[in-house]
Formats: sequence, structure tokens, C-alpha cells
Amino acid sequence: MAQITSTRSLYHECQNHGQCGKLQGPVFSITDLDIIAEDLRKIAQESLQKTIWKNPYKSPMGMGYYDVSVLEAALNKQDCTLAWFDARRDIAESLAQQDESMVGLIVHVPTSPRWVPFWKGQHWFGILRLSNGAFVNLDSRLSQPTAFAGFDDTIEFLNDILQNNGRLFLIHRNTVESREQQGEKGGASGTVVSEPIAAAEDEVDAS
Repeated sequence: MAQITSTRSLYHECQNHGQCGKLQGPVFSITDLDIIAEDLRKIAQESLQKTIWKNPYKSPMGMGYYDVSVLEAALNKQDCTLAWFDARRDIAESLAQQDESMVGLIVHVPTSPRWVPFWKGQHWFGILRLSNGAFVNLDSRLSQPTAFAGFDDTIEFLNDILQNNGRLFLIHRNTVESREQQGEKGGASGTVVSEPIAAAEDEVDAS
């Protein structure tokens, strides 16, 4: 991947504890995400009609490790939608069909921290789609935003993610036109369910 010549207009955060899933922009604080996680816990508690003492949507130690449902709710507050990409589909074909409402992807990859044997971790990062169609890797483990060399380079990277048990989520601006178009193309497989991807104690900061 080629380094971006100028990062002046791109916001990027380096890894901080278990906050890799924090949205790449000065929009939400950790307090904001904690409030969203607590709201989700209350909704789940009412739905199950039982008390949920430990919040499954965030780390009980206040270090982050937010579930994808927290990211989805945060994106909704910014008038965006998050949809899981069905790995059985062709990612190149799906991305080529996207309209201007697509603003990027969120990537979820399993990790294996060397200092915690047999303990699987999780890592989240964003890939931004620029107005010219180029893609930029905003992984918080990188020292700065990194542009993909081209569409083929982007596809190769994403296919490698999928082949190694990673998951992709497409992000769109929430407009009537984009929802109708995405429904016709079948580019996404529904929205993310509220059930947590993994319990907080099973997630380890892999930076």
C-alpha cells in the first residue's frame, strides 16, 4: 500500500487500550460509547425480561472492546447505516456496484496476542472511501492513514481478510435512494443483530 501524500484532511487515531473500534473521527467520546452500550444493555434486559448485571456490549473494566452493536448505534446517530457483508458474495462485484452513498467499511479480524496463550482477541478498524472512489486504511495500529494502490489492491486486501475468518461491514449514508438501490442490488445481508459478537472478557487488545 502507498502512503498518502497529505493526511491533513483525514482524521486518524492510533490504538489506545481496547478502543480500536472507536469511530475514526472526533465525533464520539468514550463516555458517549459507554452510554450507548448501557442503553443496549437496558434494551436487551427488557427484551429478555431478566436482569443483565454485566454489560455484554463493552469491557467491564472500562477499557473499550465495544461490540459491533455499539458501533452500529453510533453510526445511526450520524445518519449512517451499517450492514454485514455476506462472505459468500464477490467483494469486487459488490464494491463495484456501490453508489456514492457508500462511505467505507468496518473490518473485524480475530487476533492471537502472543502474551496471552489460547486467548483469542478481536480488532476493529475502518476503511474510508474517498469521493474519487479510492480507499484508505485507517487501522489504528498504523502510524498514519494508508492509501491502497488501487481497486485491485483493495480487493486483494479484503479477500485476505475474509479468507482468514475476518468480517466486513459496509457503511452507507442513510438516504431513501441509497436504501432502495441497495435493496435492489442485494449488496448487503441485512443489518447487524443486537446480540453481541463476543463477550467482553473474550476480547483482548492486540496492539
